[in-house]
Amino acid sequence: MTWELILFLAAAIHGIMLSIAFMIGKQSQQKRFLGTYLFAFSITILYYVNFWSQAINLHFAFIWLGNVGSWIMPLCFYYFINKNAKISNLGYHLIVPILFSLYFFGTRIVGVSQEFYTMGGHIMIFTNILLFIGYGVPIFKTHKPEEINGIFLIPYVSFVLGLLAYKISLMAGFYTLRLDYIICGGFVILTYGITYLSEFSFLKEKIRPKYSSSSLTKEDGDHLVEKINEVLNQNKYYRDPDFNLSTFAKKIGVPKYRISQALNAFSDKSFSSLINEFRVMEAKERLQSEATSHLKVEAIGEEVGFRNKVSFYTHFKKLVGSSPGEFREDHWQKSA
Repeated sequence: MTWELILFLAAAIHGIMLSIAFMIGKQSQQKRFLGTYLFAFSITILYYVNFWSQAINLHFAFIWLGNVGSWIMPLCFYYFINKNAKISNLGYHLIVPILFSLYFFGTRIVGVSQEFYTMGGHIMIFTNILLFIGYGVPIFKTHKPEEINGIFLIPYVSFVLGLLAYKISLMAGFYTLRLDYIICGGFVILTYGITYLSEFSFLKEKIRPKYSSSSLTKEDGDHLVEKINEVLNQNKYYRDPDFNLSTFAKKIGVPKYRISQALNAFSDKSFSSLINEFRVMEAKERLQSEATSHLKVEAIGEEVGFRNKVSFYTHFKKLVGSSPGEFREDHWQKSA
């Protein structure tokens, strides 16, 4: 076994031990998915170490275990990054790994030609790339740039680029084992590096209150948050689609940075997310009111301040769990 394989083997074993520590005991949902992501990745690395070294002739059930990890990682990464993702929808996310498993076992039990197997391999790799990209789309659509920790997007981008590099090298005919080592080594460094950075952030949250980095005292911060909510509730400034932090700061005579500081430290919300919450709350009231029952759903969204239908539906479903139309229909069915 070469020194490269020994390093990969050590990294895989280390990753498995670390992932188990993340998944056992009383851990947050976010941290459990990070642990599952790391476990799937480590198992995949372990499989490739054996594949490269040909040390053990594995039963195809173990080969499946080594391959299915790459189909589990995208959904785990999605649940780790997206704090608003609902665990109740996990079953839907498992459909693709299940379909892959059916394909995997089916081709080995039934037996297929080499041409079919090769074609299936191409389809699998491109599907896996699209899966990573597909999970990235809702994260970018439902989170503003300042709400996404850029550090944790590094493995997402690197996996997409790495998978593309691997596929292109195969198709172009310049694939080498050394290139495979380099790509895989990059995955290992980034994944374990991000894992430790993530663990550090979890530790910081445990040992330091959220407001410790704020120049506001807790009393002043809570008072400002209360004032912000009270002014918005009374004046309904959020109904203006062009309403923003600068405008609000001028209206209440408080610097922009102070408003953001108070909301982030003492309510765990950004100003934009707070505004959208107010809009959704009023939209819910209007969707349940007889006085506005004649209005279309889109019209209600515009009246409460959403600029377009897409923005209204996206934020409403994120906060309520159903579309505005479904929410209205469900309300009137229960009222009948």
